[in-house]
Amino acid sequence: MAKVPRGFGRFLLRGAALLKNPRLLKQMLAKAVSKMGRAEGGPLREVREQLQRLIALLKAYVSGEYRDVSTQTMVTVATAIVYFVVPFDGIPDFLFGWGLVDDAAVISYVVAQISSELEAFAAWQEAQEPKVQQQEADEQDADKDKLPADIPEDDDS
Repeated sequence: MAKVPRGFGRFLLRGAALLKNPRLLKQMLAKAVSKMGRAEGGPLREVREQLQRLIALLKAYVSGEYRDVSTQTMVTVATAIVYFVVPFDGIPDFLFGWGLVDDAAVISYVVAQISSELEAFAAWQEAQEPKVQQQEADEQDADKDKLPADIPEDDDS
């Protein structure tokens, strides 16, 4: 079993509290997406896809779309997101080049701890893609039905 990253435990209560407050959780997710966009390279490059999956899992959970996951897993995921967003964690983020190393370590740790549940979520996400594509096609068809069939042209000649 992997060693718990230094400082991660301090954030567990914050993660649990965040999970109980959907409004605050959505704000934290927006901050995580924004921070991830600003941190293109460096230590996060290796865990970017994993972080995106954690964010997607949390979004699906808070929206009620996906609930086939344990509460403990969701507390752990929320804690990882809090750790990632908060600039003063194990290694402060303002230490350019080093500040995100601990964030990457926490993300890797959490992914390793919940790998089976993340795999199940990934399978669920893939199963949703055809449904989303069909829904988008239906919406486009509905929009076409709303357009007038023939628009008379102006005959100014």
